[in-house]
Amino acid sequence: MKIYSPLFIALRIIVYAALVFGMAEGAFFDAGHPLGDSFFGEATFVEITQEVLLFLLFAFFICIGFKWKEIQPVSNLIGLFFLISFIREFNFLSINWAYPALIVFLIFIWLFVRDFKKIKEACIQFFSVPASSWLLSGLLITYVFSRLMGRSKFWRLMYAGEEYRLAKAATEESIELLGDTIMFIGAIEFLLYFISKRKLQSSGSNLPTS
Repeated sequence: MKIYSPLFIALRIIVYAALVFGMAEGAFFDAGHPLGDSFFGEATFVEITQEVLLFLLFAFFICIGFKWKEIQPVSNLIGLFFLISFIREFNFLSINWAYPALIVFLIFIWLFVRDFKKIKEACIQFFSVPASSWLLSGLLITYVFSRLMGRSKFWRLMYAGEEYRLAKAATEESIELLGDTIMFIGAIEFLLYFISKRKLQSSGSNLPTS
């Protein structure tokens, strides 16, 4: 089944819609089942799912780089970025979380320097894949929009005192989960594109790019 056939596109829309619905229901569950006085804490569906998605994204982009050598210089860097984000999620366990994150960052710098001459062509290859749009959209939602929506000064415009904190946490964490989910969908789309690319290369054809 071709990835751009109407039937397969419709199937993916249904699956992705179900995935997003599941994430929204998970956030709804967290709101109705707080852990003590804590809403959207570290041991909730939203937080745990964020951590799982970030680790899966790290593993995916590292692994696909081994199979798809043309994009490996970029996919390695993206994978390590997600690993740093994954480590950051565990800052509640220890104040020393920055040390393992720093080690990963140094590896990031080393790979960037080592593959510097290959990065331009790898970027062209990587971002010519239509699935990269999913990745960029998710990045903007998780790392930009959710942070902006989580600003206390925004919520103080609508709430008196400290009453805003629950709405703030629910909004920021749920938006962040949405962004992570969209990036995960992007990873699925990358995988489908890669599989189809390999099949078409063996038959002498090419997939469309963005």
